[in-house]
Amino acid sequence: MLLALPALALAAPVTPAAAAAAKPTCTIPDAVDPEHHDGFCSMPEPIRAFVARQDTCNHFAGEDAYDAARGRELEKAMAKYCDGNEQTWAKLRAQYRQDPPRDAWLRRYGKDVDLEVP
Repeated sequence: MLLALPALALAAPVTPAAAAAAKPTCTIPDAVDPEHHDGFCSMPEPIRAFVARQDTCNHFAGEDAYDAARGRELEKAMAKYCDGNEQTWAKLRAQYRQDPPRDAWLRRYGKDVDLEVP
């Protein structure tokens, strides 16, 4: 143990800039449910964008239209965040099918949010 201490004294200190550079450059959007955070930043941008959109879609789909105005708001939000998601999901599944880590992450995500996982 005493032999290791001189080696530690010679080691270069980690500067704040170096520590900041080592951190991932991904910011997880608030729309992404916490259960989808694990591995999110290691996914390519098309997957991250889809997950943020789909999680937002699921949020609005679960809301209650307690009056006509709220019903219209929800319809508008669902059109914005849900329309086209099935096609995007199918495209992503096909695109990453031969990429085991991404395919596995997409499978877990799809099962979690009740998307069809072929």
